[in-house]
Amino acid sequence: MINIANYRLKQILLTLLLALCLPALAGEPEAPQQPQTAARGVFTPGDAVYISVFPDTSSFLNGTFPIDDRGFVELPMYGKAKISHLSRDQFVGFIRENFRDYLRFPNIYVKPMIRVSVLGGVPKPGLFYFDPDASFWEVMFKVNGTVDEDGLKKMKWQRSGKNVQDNLIPDFQSGVSLRQMGFRSGDQVWVRTPTKPGLLDKTRNYLTFITTAASIATLYFTYVRVIQGRNI
Repeated sequence: MINIANYRLKQILLTLLLALCLPALAGEPEAPQQPQTAARGVFTPGDAVYISVFPDTSSFLNGTFPIDDRGFVELPMYGKAKISHLSRDQFVGFIRENFRDYLRFPNIYVKPMIRVSVLGGVPKPGLFYFDPDASFWEVMFKVNGTVDEDGLKKMKWQRSGKNVQDNLIPDFQSGVSLRQMGFRSGDQVWVRTPTKPGLLDKTRNYLTFITTAASIATLYFTYVRVIQGRNI
C-alpha cells in the first residue's frame, strides 16, 4: 500500500514539475493570430478611377479612366489591367511597379469616381464622373448652375426612375458630400427645364400671333383702298 501511495505521489509531483518547466522551455507564448481578411476592392466596375502624378502635370497618367463591367481599366502604355479587386495602396503599388520608367516623381494619388447625371435646365447638362467626397455644390458648379432662377427649388434626385429627394437646397447650402448624402453611381439630378411653355406662355404666344395677323390685314386693306382711290 505504501509503494502504491509513493508511486501516485511521484506521478503528481512529476506532472506539476512538467507543468512548471514546459512554458519556460517553450519561451514566451505567441500572440493569437488575427484572421487575415482580403483587401476589399474600392474600384467598382462601371465607374472610373482618377489618377494624379503630382507635381508632374504633363504625365500621361494624369486623368480619369473608366472601369469596364469586368473591372478592367485601360491604362496608357500598358493596356488593360484588372483593378476591381485592389485597394488604393495596392493600385498605387501596381502603378509604381509597371510605370517606374515613366515616373519623374514618386507622388501618386488615386481616387475612385462615381457616375452622376445632371439633366434638364442647366447650362451644361450631361453625364459626369464625380469624387464621392465632392459636395453637391461642386456638382452644380460643374454644370454652371441652373438656367431658371428658381431652378434650385425645382430639382429632383432620382434613382432607377424613383425620387430619392425633392428638396436639395439644404444639402447645397451645407456643402455636405455626395457620400454623406447617400449618392450612388448612376443616380440622376433632374432640373426643371424653363423652355417648356406653360398655359400662360401659350396664351401669350397665341395673342401675339393674332395681333400680328390683324395688323398685317389692316395694312393690306388700307393699301388696297389707297390704290383703288387713285384709280378713281
